Amino acid sequence: MRTTIVLGALLIACIGAGSAPVRADVWDRSLPTDGSPATRSELVHGSDELHDLAKKGSSPDEDWYRLTQQPYASYEILVEATAGEIAPPVLERLAADGSTVLQTAVGIGAIGFTRSLRWQNGAAAVDDQLVRVRSGSCVKCKKDAVYRIRAFETTYRVPRFNNTGTQVTVLVVQNPTDATIAGSVHFWNASGTLLATHPFTVQPKALSSLQTQTVVPDVSGSMTVSHDGRYGDLAGKAVALEPATGFSFDTPMEPRPK
Repeated sequence: MRTTIVLGALLIACIGAGSAPVRADVWDRSLPTDGSPATRSELVHGSDELHDLAKKGSSPDEDWYRLTQQPYASYEILVEATAGEIAPPVLERLAADGSTVLQTAVGIGAIGFTRSLRWQNGAAAVDDQLVRVRSGSCVKCKKDAVYRIRAFETTYRVPRFNNTGTQVTVLVVQNPTDATIAGSVHFWNASGTLLATHPFTVQPKALSSLQTQTVVPDVSGSMTVSHDGRYGDLAGKAVALEPATGFSFDTPMEPRPK
C-alpha cells in the first residue's frame, strides 16, 4: 500500500512538471530566430501564440513574423494579453526590405493595450511582407514581458448570386460596430474568374444595400467581401429575388471559420 501511494505521488509530480508552462520563448532559440527579418516564424489564419519580449544580450527584443496574403482578401493581426511592462506594444506591417513601415496598429479596448492591425490586399498575392512586434515602454524587458498574437483572414464568403433570367440579387451588409468600415465586394463566375470589384463604405450602426445587377448584369456566381474591420465585425446576406413568383433566396455572408 505504501509503495502504491509513493508511486502515485511521483506520477502526479511528473505530470505536474510536464504540464507547467514553458517560460522561454522557443522562437528566440531556433535558428534563425524570430528576432530579425530573416525569421521563419509564420502566421496563418487561426494562429494563436504566446511570445515574450525579454531582452536578449545588449539589445531589446523584437519579434518578426511572415504572413502570406491571398489576392482580394483581408486580414487582421491582433496583439493582446499584453504584460503591463511592455504596454502598449507596437505592432507594425513592414515591406520586404524590413525597414519601410507600411502600417501601424491601432489600440482597441478601454486603455488601448490591445493592438489590432487590419488591411485589404489587392490583386496580387503577397508573400514577402513582415509583421513586427516590439515593446512600447520597456527597454530591458524581463521574461514575464509576454503577449499573445493571433492572426485572422477576415474575408467573407457569399456562395451565390444570380442576376440571370428574371432574378436579381441584393447584397445587404450591416455594420453593428462604432467605427466606419470600408470594403470591396468581389464578384466571381462559376469557374472562378473575377468579373468585377465594387467598393463600399458602411457607417457605424448603418446598413448598406447593393443592387448587384448594376455591377454584374446577366450573370451568376459567387462573391467575396474584403474589408478593413475586425474579424467578424460585419453581418450580411445576399437576397435573390424572383419577381415572377415572389420567391426570395437568402445566402448568408459568412466569415472564414476560425
